[in-house]
Amino acid sequence: MYFLRTEDSFDAAHFLKGYEGKCSNIHGHRWKVIVEVKGEDLKQEGPKRGMVVDFSDLKD
Repeated sequence: MYFLRTEDSFDAAHFLKGYEGKCSNIHGHRWKVIVEVKGEDLKQEGPKRGMVVDFSDLKD
């Protein structure tokens, strides 16, 4: 079994219109995204030989 993993994070802001509480004012959050793919076998031919998936494709 082969695994490939990447992590990234981003900031996003929002507010809840018509809501009476803390979320009625614009505020932000930092989100962390983790993506992991797994494969039984590596590619056997072509430019991606020896890969489960091209890491640049995964990051995109």
